[in-house]
Amino acid sequence: MIHETISLTVPGADGPAELVAYAPENLPALGEDRLRSALIICPGGGYHCLADREGEPVALRFAGLGFAAFILKYHTAPQARWPVPQRQLLAAVAYVRDHWRRYNVDPHAVVVMGFSAGGHLAGSAGLMWNRQEIYRPLRRRPSVFRPDGVALCYPVVTGGAAAHRGSMENLLGERHDELAELVSLENRVTRQAPPFFLWHTADDTCVPVENSLLLDKALRAKGVESELHVYPHGSHGQSLADHTVFAPGQDWVISAPCACMASMVPGSATVATRQTSITISPAVTASMI
Repeated sequence: MIHETISLTVPGADGPAELVAYAPENLPALGEDRLRSALIICPGGGYHCLADREGEPVALRFAGLGFAAFILKYHTAPQARWPVPQRQLLAAVAYVRDHWRRYNVDPHAVVVMGFSAGGHLAGSAGLMWNRQEIYRPLRRRPSVFRPDGVALCYPVVTGGAAAHRGSMENLLGERHDELAELVSLENRVTRQAPPFFLWHTADDTCVPVENSLLLDKALRAKGVESELHVYPHGSHGQSLADHTVFAPGQDWVISAPCACMASMVPGSATVATRQTSITISPAVTASMI
């Protein structure tokens, strides 16, 4: 496995972000020319920190399923505000594509995945990869930043009535009132968006399920492929929803309806790409097909 940390420097940022790779190597018995799908993971944390349970455990799970997994340790408040984290994610997408040979990655199968506020970040990449204020300082053509698929796990989506206000305030700072509508993902959907997969729990009291419902409705209205799974129960921050992401004695937090997240289940969503397809189960676990 190629396990290394890459520094990503983008204009406007106070120092580099880190992209941590967990990329299986191609062994002779497995096919030396094999190309894998890439998954760039954005942990949540309300845009003020990064949640550990939504980082390395997720990367290791997906690496075990055959993905080249990457964790983006993007900047959060007060170190960074809009659009610095968004620019850092676009830089990560371009970096993985540029170095596809090193990581044995299909450059047409780069998916971004985000949890909670990290879901807002991943969704921003899927919907605003060609927004000039984000990509233009990177001095690349915008198509290199477009992800081939987006997977959002109990995401922050809107700055409206159902907003997780803390995330929006951390992202926007003093410009919250000015920019809340701009960064509401349901308002940024175009037909150029890649396929989306979303899951949420109906009784999430931190980030209301209306966030995912709003985005799914907007995607479908524009003809963008979208699959949404809503589970009846489960507290916010389930990650993989199994014992690998909670401390001993905290098993009571795990949501039984979300337990399928730790294994493949029928009815998974297929995010089609030019040369390959990526299957993402209704639970943030995936396999190549």
